[in-house]
Amino acid sequence: MFDYENIFLHWVNRLGFLSRGELTARFREAGHTVSAEEWALLIVLWEKGPQTPGDLASVTFKDRTTVTRLIDTMERKGFVTRSEDPRDRRRSIIDVSRYGAELKGSLVPIAKALLAQAVAGVSPEDLETTTRTLRKITETMSATSEAGPRKKRGA
Repeated sequence: MFDYENIFLHWVNRLGFLSRGELTARFREAGHTVSAEEWALLIVLWEKGPQTPGDLASVTFKDRTTVTRLIDTMERKGFVTRSEDPRDRRRSIIDVSRYGAELKGSLVPIAKALLAQAVAGVSPEDLETTTRTLRKITETMSATSEAGPRKKRGA
């Protein structure tokens, strides 16, 4: 039998689903129309500055189509601006708008409060071990997926 309750990826997926929903709800309660997926892009832009859609997709582990859709929505909401890459007109550069930059001051405390609540009762040592373990698993899976398509059975 394949007991999903004892598979760590089940819990990672469940936690991701719950945290995205809760974060979006908390933003909404505070009067912000920012989704958790948009938040993920804003964090990268705040930290790293202007990025191409491809770079945003890579950093956030989202496919390019999803990132393009998110950028379109975020641009309509006034969170980001899109400009032409001066070195390659085929590419666009995404940057945080003035309004998107102002959101940082109110969104970060909301996210930090959620994180603090999520780890309440978890020892710093357990949290450090969990983070280190998940980072290692992510690196291993990323290396595997970057190695190319998986061989088909019998091939």
